[in-house]
Amino acid sequence: MLITEAPVSVADEFAHRRRRYLITMIIRALCIVGAASTFRFSGWLAAGFVVGAMVLPWCAVLIANDRPPKRELQFRRFLPQHHSVAPELPPAHEPLAPAEPPGDEGRRDRSRDPRIIDL
Repeated sequence: MLITEAPVSVADEFAHRRRRYLITMIIRALCIVGAASTFRFSGWLAAGFVVGAMVLPWCAVLIANDRPPKRELQFRRFLPQHHSVAPELPPAHEPLAPAEPPGDEGRRDRSRDPRIIDL
């Protein structure tokens, strides 16, 4: 288990997929041995083992090539505090309002400050 949001490394993912393929092919080998050993006692059981041995390679390839699902991307979006139209810039001929003097940061109205919402 990862404690970060980082994806699993390619080498670890490949080792996991290779292990799943190996386990499936071992089960296939057991099906072949089972078909050979039960043929004298029950033809139907041996046929079931043969069908399993024929289907498992196809399943093993599909399972081994299956990658983990992609993560949903989460975007950070900027939303103003009020859901109204954004304030317009003053016309070019009007001077901008003077900057706040140092030390007045705590006293200004923060109701118009933007906020960031994680989606």
